[in-house]
Amino acid sequence: MFYAPEKKLLWHHENSFNAQWPMRILFHCARPADQGGETPIVDSRKVFQLLDPAIRNPFIEKGILYVRTYKEGLGLSWQTVFRTTDKQEVEARCRREEIEFEWKDGNGLITRQVRPAVIKHPQTGEMVWWNQAPHWHPACLDQDTRASLLTLFAPDELPRNCFYGDGSPIEEEIMDAICAAYQKAEVCFPWKTGDILLLDNLMIAHASNPYRGQRKIYVSMGNMMTLQDL
Repeated sequence: MFYAPEKKLLWHHENSFNAQWPMRILFHCARPADQGGETPIVDSRKVFQLLDPAIRNPFIEKGILYVRTYKEGLGLSWQTVFRTTDKQEVEARCRREEIEFEWKDGNGLITRQVRPAVIKHPQTGEMVWWNQAPHWHPACLDQDTRASLLTLFAPDELPRNCFYGDGSPIEEEIMDAICAAYQKAEVCFPWKTGDILLLDNLMIAHASNPYRGQRKIYVSMGNMMTLQDL
């Protein structure tokens, strides 16, 4: 997926909002950027430890509700995401993966899915802060992007948003504290041509720094897991 090179792609565990995800992610640097473009990584066990229990406990109890609104003209279409133009196929997949769906006028779609915010690592038994809240919550957008979106969409119609699992709003100061914990635990290194980075996607979150010039980082994923595997 394209992401603007002048923006930082915030920390996340790949596909942690879905019903299945890769256990392993492999990065290969074919060409480092002229400036920036690092792939910061974060041990999410540390993020869990850094967060005040008063912050993390509601997430442990409720999980996270991810809400995605598909509309013409912004972001990926539901046809692209679900890889079909057949609404019945979309509905069947949503039922399989425990996703609520609502068709809207103008061929629009809203999906809602509750997923864990914290997991116990299946191999080590350690608690891991594991979600994509910084990717989805509008408080984590830069001011210009956020202002533009809110002029185009009502708060409940943003292309992406997330809430506590019971549907109540996640406070902006809570998201600020979560981002601060990620930032404190972040490790960053400069890419060199030929470098390879292999991550445990359940334990290690990754991000992408802004960059200038050409940059080629190839990514491969595997060892798929599902919610039932946990």
